[in-house]
Amino acid sequence: MSINHETVSGAVDSAAQTLAAELVEAISGTADGFSLHRKIAQQTEPVPALAAIRVLGADVLSAYLLADHAFADADAELVHAAVGAFPAPPGTAPDGALWALRDRALTTALAELGVAADGWPGLAGTTVEPPEAAHWAAWSGELVRCSSLALPPVASPLREQARRRRLDLVRGVSRALLRRDYPSAAKLTRWLALDERQVPEPLLAPALEQLEHLAAGQPRTMLDVTLARRFSRGES
Repeated sequence: MSINHETVSGAVDSAAQTLAAELVEAISGTADGFSLHRKIAQQTEPVPALAAIRVLGADVLSAYLLADHAFADADAELVHAAVGAFPAPPGTAPDGALWALRDRALTTALAELGVAADGWPGLAGTTVEPPEAAHWAAWSGELVRCSSLALPPVASPLREQARRRRLDLVRGVSRALLRRDYPSAAKLTRWLALDERQVPEPLLAPALEQLEHLAAGQPRTMLDVTLARRFSRGES
């Protein structure tokens, strides 16, 4: 069974929102001892909760990567189980390339935590980098889709492009805010904040302040904002 990241079921979306809210607390320091396997075990519907791991991708590991929560063997086993239960679609599928990029981010994050995940059944195959769109709007849209790659351990051509095309990235954030597309704006601020210490951006701080207010009640969007805030402070 595969997951379409554009249209997940209501139960899976609810589970992903719940998990995102718990990650926000763990990263922000308002929750002690975050444990992925315990959080999933507490859910009344384990299958959607397992699927939520695939929906969030490498972001499920953010509390371990950024906030020094202990990553247990049981956590790694749970991620392994989620990958097997909800495998990536074939590379020829419409979202096959997106899955490959997301799964590369996941395996990179796992490697950072000491887990060799290459070869796990269910992971997407060879990554094919998307062509770099010339127009800033189309390019920004690609960064929104690939926001789980915006994590400190993950190197990618998209990250290099985000370093180089700061003006286009700012345009993307501004456009999303004006359109009240706050989830997209939050995902783009992750890219803007990721290497902000190397390439400072004056728009970032006010954009994050606005999004922190607007994303209240939207855990997945708040997770993106929380990660961006963490990156901007150099806490990664």
